[in-house]
Amino acid sequence: MQACYINRYGNADVVCVGELPVPEPGPDELLFRMEAASVNPVDFKTRKGMLRALQSYRMPAILGNDAAGVVTALGPGVAGFEIGDRVAARLDKARMGAFAEFVLTRPQDLAKIPEGVSFAQAAAVALAGLTAWQCLSEVLRVGRGERVLIHAGGGGVGHLAIQLAKELGAQVTTTASAASHEWLRGLGADECIDYRQTDFTQVCAPFDAVFDTMGGDILLRSIAHTRRGGRVVSIGDMPTPEVAGELGKPWLAPVFWLLARRPRAAARAQGVAYRYWFMREDGAQLAMLLDKLARGDLQLRIEREFPLAQAPEALRLSEAGRVRGKLVIVA
Repeated sequence: MQACYINRYGNADVVCVGELPVPEPGPDELLFRMEAASVNPVDFKTRKGMLRALQSYRMPAILGNDAAGVVTALGPGVAGFEIGDRVAARLDKARMGAFAEFVLTRPQDLAKIPEGVSFAQAAAVALAGLTAWQCLSEVLRVGRGERVLIHAGGGGVGHLAIQLAKELGAQVTTTASAASHEWLRGLGADECIDYRQTDFTQVCAPFDAVFDTMGGDILLRSIAHTRRGGRVVSIGDMPTPEVAGELGKPWLAPVFWLLARRPRAAARAQGVAYRYWFMREDGAQLAMLLDKLARGDLQLRIEREFPLAQAPEALRLSEAGRVRGKLVIVA
């Protein structure tokens, strides 16, 4: 089968497209033919080796973390799915493998795609949608009437988070380039701030909750601009110590304690609850997001589609940033 993979960690030049064996499903696994896969920042971070402490891979490692397609083979013990089912998945972190003609996964990470939702939409909503939903509903616990700041609202996670936060009853402020403001207001954003021209801390009152996608100085300023007793979650900075236990690697907790010391100290001084979030695979939550797409309750922007042979170009574009919505690989 054709696949996009790496033989070693490194810069964009290490990405290959070529023939690899078709995987065989073992017990409690199934195989589906990829019709679409989504490009996410975690893909180029994996290629660089930035996430080796969290998850290392045997080489060659097929890139890609979420995909949609048609079931072609069932391993022993698989129930609830049949050959021919249209499915989508955020793949198990330990395996990846979405950028290939055939994808191996676990039933618990899968959801059936409802009528009216395309393969491209289903793939594109998986990782980004799960990240947004878990951060808003489980970590920030956004409540009705709360003031929520979502950074990078025009990105893949951000534009979904705006809509989900509004559904939870929040008053949503987002940072984005001016070119995206009209679109983001149409998705429900109450206030849009051009990060190139305006410092959000100078024009907004302190927030009840902040969804940070950037890390670094933006995260520190966000913590300082959150009310005492508020909550901040980041997907753009260094993991916090509790992530080590959640990943089954408690020996990494002291490392993460050191790496995340600045935002953790800032949060303590501000009286703010803060943590990093590394989303988890969840087929039931993915099914819920797909149903929202089918009903028209969730809008998803696909900026551009690439054939599998051009997956390296899609990864370069993702790494360069400034993508509005999602990039998708199609079979």
